[in-house]
Amino acid sequence: MSLLELGGNKFTIPVGEVALGSDASCAISLSGSGILPRHAVLQGQADGQVIIRKASPAADVLINGVRLGAEPTPLLHGDKVEVGGHELTFVDERRSGSTQYVPALPQKEGTGKGGGAAKPAAVGTTGGRLVSLTDGREYVITGASLVFGREAGSDVVVVGKDVSRRHAEIVQTPKGYLLVDSSTNGSFVNDERVEGQRILARADVIRIGEEQFRFYADAAPAAGPPPPPQGPAASAPQAAPPASPTAPAPLASFLVRSGALIGQRLQVKTPVANIGRADYNDLVIPDPSVSTSHAKLQRREGVWVLVDLESTNGSFVDGERVKGDAPLAPGATVRLGDVQLVFEPTDDALGVVKGGGTQILRTPHSIAPTPAAPASAAPAAPPARPAPPAASKAAPPRPRPAAAKPAASKPAAAPPSKRPAAQQPPAKQGKGCGGSAAVLLLAGAGVVALLHRLLA
Repeated sequence: MSLLELGGNKFTIPVGEVALGSDASCAISLSGSGILPRHAVLQGQADGQVIIRKASPAADVLINGVRLGAEPTPLLHGDKVEVGGHELTFVDERRSGSTQYVPALPQKEGTGKGGGAAKPAAVGTTGGRLVSLTDGREYVITGASLVFGREAGSDVVVVGKDVSRRHAEIVQTPKGYLLVDSSTNGSFVNDERVEGQRILARADVIRIGEEQFRFYADAAPAAGPPPPPQGPAASAPQAAPPASPTAPAPLASFLVRSGALIGQRLQVKTPVANIGRADYNDLVIPDPSVSTSHAKLQRREGVWVLVDLESTNGSFVDGERVKGDAPLAPGATVRLGDVQLVFEPTDDALGVVKGGGTQILRTPHSIAPTPAAPASAAPAAPPARPAPPAASKAAPPRPRPAAAKPAASKPAAAPPSKRPAAQQPPAKQGKGCGGSAAVLLLAGAGVVALLHRLLA
């Protein structure tokens, strides 16, 4: 069940329209200066959601300190609705329950008492505010403290079983804004768990449960220059100041095409950046047509998305009005109110790696080069002799006496031998049939001679 609380009174929001105003016929009747007879309308949905809109353009309605525009907006558990000096708290009873204990995660090495080894820079004690990195809502620290918790009465209501009813609070001190943790599962600043309390620095990110908030405050007054050294130290050479570390490269930028900042580049250094006229935004555009919290830029899985925060004059991408959110392509034209900008992302290196190196294929075994044999290895077999050409093939020789030497038995390039023909060694023959045929013919001639002697 959904309802609005005002003091001890509770106004139930059923399904349908519920009018709020000074007229007695309104279901929620309020009196006071600045309240119109029919000031606002709350629309109850079947799923329990409640949407609020102004009943008249002249009606003034604040949601968590931010003025409601012409477009209707849904209410979240713990939202503060301010009408004519009355502050009503929206309660969604489905969000109630007990705190579930979550085992503590191991802290980063080097963190210690007070939430970290590095001491944060001090900021002023005025102008404190929070901007939700989830939905862009703004919470101004107007009183002595700002309370986080699951209860609807908390200043900043965070839904979740790991969130305590009174989880943490931001307290104003003479040294700056102090975050005091009183939860079961802990509060975190820049992903470091706060042990007890911690002084906040400008642009710190506070995590309560699953929601994150960026903290802002006025800059601390600059300290005066140190007095000049006196005595002998005045003549001593002064050491050069240490060089400042190189600033990280921006993830994207907006080139301003119109307005007071024409020609300038607004650099985006974080994956979530709030854009608006107020000085607590990440990108400040001082133009009267731009709302205090106008839009939010987010990087989701490598894609930049522009979210309109229900601005008065709207956000436009390439001429189309943004309803909810819209992706931004490189070079997209963005208009916030009357200010035109060109979006230029510079984070291509963070995306998916394109292409790759050439893969070297291994040489097939059949054509792999044969390694050189060591000197001690046995000599390799000689390669097979190619077949002689057809012109070198001679007819089989005729039978000759045994002492006769075949004409083809001596190589052409061999020098003449001095031994008699009868003592000449037989010529070396290859694997062809020429040598074998000559031997058979000679043997046959010897057999014929022997038969002649026997018959004689």
